[in-house]
Amino acid sequence: MIISTSLITPKHAYSSCRRWYLDAFLTGTPWHGRILDIGGKKENKRGSFRPPLEAVKCWEYVNIDATTRPDYLAPAESVPVPDASFDMVLLSEVLEHLPEPEEALAEAFRILRPSGILICAAPFLYPLHADPEDYQRWLPSKYERVLGAIGFTEIRITPMGGFFAVCHDLLQSSSRFWFRQEPRGAGAALLRLSVPIGLRLLFRLERRFPDFFRQAASTGYYITAIHS
Repeated sequence: MIISTSLITPKHAYSSCRRWYLDAFLTGTPWHGRILDIGGKKENKRGSFRPPLEAVKCWEYVNIDATTRPDYLAPAESVPVPDASFDMVLLSEVLEHLPEPEEALAEAFRILRPSGILICAAPFLYPLHADPEDYQRWLPSKYERVLGAIGFTEIRITPMGGFFAVCHDLLQSSSRFWFRQEPRGAGAALLRLSVPIGLRLLFRLERRFPDFFRQAASTGYYITAIHS
């Protein structure tokens, strides 16, 4: 899957590179049939991606948070739907928050129809973000081993951003944390001026050199796999 870096422009310098890559991947995915969005929210969504409801039969949600108004109030590891009942399952920014992500992936396999598609997105070199917990980061070899053992085939793993995207998001996260401490003095004032410039520069570099050191340094991975 090829993602256009035109979605990442200097005007987005205050949004994470990862979020814009994620929006691009989700927008570029050919959604069809019945979709189960595990961990997604009907309202108060992050980013710019919105489900293409006009192009699918249904888009239903699973969540443990009742305030998100899910169609199924249930954990990712135990969804109350029949076997082989959905054409696509989405696990976006969920696996890192699960103590046993293998169980959620096995549940997705159960839910998918034969030839159904699993879509996952998860961080790698990205700041910790408890929601309510943050347990792990996986490498491509881990996804391949776990998904293959479950029974998925045609596993494709695409890095989401390269070296400059990683630097951007780490700078953005650390500077926000530091500025919340309300630092004072000439050094703090200089950083307040220089950090936005640095973020814009890193966005431009990511746009210009999206593959630089990408196989070793990425904000995360976008994974697709087929139910055998």
